[in-house]
This record gives sequence, structure tokens and C-alpha cells, in this order.
Amino acid sequence: MLNMLKKAFWVPYEDGSVYPTVSKAHQAIARYCEANGWTCTFPSDDEAVIDGKTYEIYRGYETGSRGNYGVKCREK
Repeated sequence: MLNMLKKAFWVPYEDGSVYPTVSKAHQAIARYCEANGWTCTFPSDDEAVIDGKTYEIYRGYETGSRGNYGVKCREK
């Protein structure tokens, strides 16, 4: 239940037919943050710190997208 209350957002990922590697996910998140004027660092493969908040990185199927892959960040 508590996970439902955490902030989460999908990051635009161009090639939805190909599973996003760690480096491609990091690049997509960095571009998204730059476009929105946020700071972004990656302390590990599965984490991103965006404007001082730690987010968990999910790389996998985007729900409701008919099988496309995506990158999602969810607040830890």
C-alpha cells in the first residue's frame, strides 16, 4: 500500500522494442532531467538521485503499452 503513495514517473525511452540496458536507462534519465532542469546522479545501477531525492530505477515492460519496454523512476 505504501508504494502506491510514492512518486513515480516514466522516462521517455525511444526504442521501446529493445530492453533498456543500464547505460541506456541512465542516458534516458539524464536527458529527461536536463530537459526539466533537475540535477541527476547515479550512485548505483538501480538508483538515481534526482534533485536530492533517491529513486529506484525500473527497466522493463511499460504497463498498458502492448509489450513495449520502458524506464521508470520510483521514489525510495
